[in-house]
Amino acid sequence: MTTPDRELRLMETFVGLLSDHQKDFEGFVRDVENVRYCHTPIDGQQINRCEYALRNMEIRLLTIHNCIQAGRFDAETLDALVQTKHTWASMKNRVDSYLGEIHQIISQTSAALRPVRESLVA
Repeated sequence: MTTPDRELRLMETFVGLLSDHQKDFEGFVRDVENVRYCHTPIDGQQINRCEYALRNMEIRLLTIHNCIQAGRFDAETLDALVQTKHTWASMKNRVDSYLGEIHQIISQTSAALRPVRESLVA
């Protein structure tokens, strides 16, 4: 099997599992929303999970972009891919915004607690 054949088969598999990827993508957003809206404590592990989710979203967006650019799918599938890409890009932008807010909350909390920590040490 040549490299282009392998890439095409991988793209076809990705497209075939698009609804599963959609569920994963929505799960990534929920994970980050749970941290952003304090349903899950903000700690290092949760921040790492959020960053991991964002990287997964970026990889899937890149994959769907490559599938669209390949131009090897029928019009109906291509339309679904383009619509999915736009939906996912919007979701990823939300996650980017949430992560920015989470980091802002962490820095504001650290700044607010700094005097308390210093008074406990002294």
